[in-house]
Amino acid sequence: MKEDAFNDQEDLISKTSLCSWNGELAGYITLATDTIGTKEIYVSDGLKRYKYSKYPGIKIARLAVDSRFERRGVGTYLLFAGIGKALSICDSVGCRYILVDSKKESIGFYEKYGFKLAEKNKKKDFSPMYLNMQPIVAKLKLEKSS
Repeated sequence: MKEDAFNDQEDLISKTSLCSWNGELAGYITLATDTIGTKEIYVSDGLKRYKYSKYPGIKIARLAVDSRFERRGVGTYLLFAGIGKALSICDSVGCRYILVDSKKESIGFYEKYGFKLAEKNKKKDFSPMYLNMQPIVAKLKLEKSS
C-alpha cells in the first residue's frame, strides 16, 4: 500500500492522508477524482437540466483503520476529513458527489452518514455508493448567512 500510495501521489492520481495516534498509524484515506453515471443515482439526487451522461465527484479510493484502532471513531474521523476536503474543492471545481466502492460489510457504515447505494452494480464484490453534497452545501450556506 505504501509504495502504491506514494507512486499514485507522484503521478497525480490520488492523494493519501494519514491518521496517527501517539506515533502509530491508526488509519488512512485516499481521495481521487471520479465520475458517476447519471442513471446510477436516484432521480431525486440528480438534475433534470443536466445534459451530460456523468456527474463529477471525489472518490474515496481507500479508507482503512488499523485493527488496533477499530471502533474508536478513526474511520468516522477519516470520512469526515474526506468530506471536508471534498467540500473545500467544491469552492473551486465542480464536484457534486462523494463516491465510494464499499465492501459489503462496510455498507452500513457509509449509509449511517447519508451515502446511498448506486442504482446499478449492486451485485459486485464492491457496491458503488454516493453522497450528494448539494444538500450539505445548501445547509452550510444557510448557516453562514444566519
